[in-house]
Amino acid sequence: MKNTWSLLNPFSQNQEPAKQARASSMRLASRNATRATPVCSTCRSDDIIAHATIQWSNESQDWELASTFGRPTHCNQCNCACEITWLPLN
Repeated sequence: MKNTWSLLNPFSQNQEPAKQARASSMRLASRNATRATPVCSTCRSDDIIAHATIQWSNESQDWELASTFGRPTHCNQCNCACEITWLPLN
């Protein structure tokens, strides 16, 4: 069985250190997750950006987050660094 590593995501609701996870349990968790969207905690705009590096994975055949440089997210509406608030999607 092949193992995968989960990476820290700047938009993650629960920041935890990277840990080894099984691909089957990751698929199950993603199906059961509640849908949400990140917004600026000041103005509630969803027009936010984060600088990051992504890397192609031959195993998953998808782009994966590699690094966020420890930089804050930026709100284009407020035109400043911002904290993220998560709002549930219907």
